[in-house]
Amino acid sequence: MAAAVKQKQAASVALVFLLAVLVAPPPAAVVAADGDGTTHLSFFMHDIVSGSDPTRVQVIKGPGSAVTAPALGMSFGDTAVMDDALTETSSPGSAALGRMQGIYMLSSQSGAALMVCANLVLTSGDHNGSTIAVLGRDDTAADVRELAVVGGTGKYRMANGYVLWKTTSMKGADATTQLDVYLTTGNATTIDAGGGGGSSGSKSSSGAGARRAGGGWVRACAVAVVVAVVGSSWGW
Repeated sequence: MAAAVKQKQAASVALVFLLAVLVAPPPAAVVAADGDGTTHLSFFMHDIVSGSDPTRVQVIKGPGSAVTAPALGMSFGDTAVMDDALTETSSPGSAALGRMQGIYMLSSQSGAALMVCANLVLTSGDHNGSTIAVLGRDDTAADVRELAVVGGTGKYRMANGYVLWKTTSMKGADATTQLDVYLTTGNATTIDAGGGGGSSGSKSSSGAGARRAGGGWVRACAVAVVVAVVGSSWGW
């Protein structure tokens, strides 16, 4: 009899532990998620001009002959294309998180202010395949610049927010920049762009909402299985 009681007590402890694990939300693959739904992502971008394999190349030369931004080696109207690596830390050899792909041009006649239009193309973990669209003015003379998040795809569909943009080191024209992204995603119903070639009339909730619902359903099923298994050991 005592052995049966101990078995039930052990099973009860196991049930409570498993329920706590299964009902808890999955670990976030972001730096932070605030209570108001704001997601915070952090990257380091490496803009390389030197060497035989640069990640930023000039494609348009402005008509002016004077170099209006000596630190950048650029004149008014100069335009460059970038495909810069995004990493976890300021070291180029740290974990790869994605690429910054887009264009920027020197849009100031009297300073080092750039107009930036680019996508953060994410390639790591839960973010793989998602993008974040960034647009704005990068006044490179300022310690911290703010650019706008104007959209996104995948996990960040309908994203909006801002990016705090800070140069952490420069070697010649090569630069390492820290990007802190703060964004929210829309919860409106959207056309399902998933695979399978579904009809244009089929709809689903936004990606974030669908993932929350799907995760909750899976956990509920798992809880039911655990209860059934433990219950059978108690002779329910």
